[in-house]
Amino acid sequence: MERSLENRSVPLSVAVFGSSEPLEGDPLYEEARAVGALLALSGFRVVNGGYGGVMEAASRGAREAGGRSVGVTTGAFRRSAGNPYLDEEHREPDLYSRTRRLIELSHAYIILRGKSGTLAELAFLWALNRSGLLPPTRIVLLGDCWEGVLKSLEERQMVEAEQLQITRISRTPTEAVEMVASFLR
Repeated sequence: MERSLENRSVPLSVAVFGSSEPLEGDPLYEEARAVGALLALSGFRVVNGGYGGVMEAASRGAREAGGRSVGVTTGAFRRSAGNPYLDEEHREPDLYSRTRRLIELSHAYIILRGKSGTLAELAFLWALNRSGLLPPTRIVLLGDCWEGVLKSLEERQMVEAEQLQITRISRTPTEAVEMVASFLR
């Protein structure tokens, strides 16, 4: 992973992960939209998977707040184009390359509720950290659902203390953005 917090020629970017399912008006969509706006207002570029749901909402929030968003899409999905709120789109050939690119483009991560893809992204971040392949970072899990997930994984010894040290739980979009901002600044 070729990035550093010291390299200021690369804009500080925060990836937003979560479900592709929520539509405008859904509380999860509006929460992601607020995250995108708050990240943009804090001077961060928003990075996401480029499609609908949480990804679209975060991109939309960033654009509405005058910020920029980058989507990383793939030909592996039936969806052909990224969401209309992207300023930049990176197209990757497969899901593995897409996930890697999302991580490489970002300095911190905010993860909202999702399904298997979202859990895979979180697990991959932890695996990279455990292997020493992830530069210093912060992972913020946004929402009430995460406390039980982390507790269950910890009780079953399915996540190491080192991964829990880089992971925080937040209750609100404001708190989530403040957590990554305090880490990155």
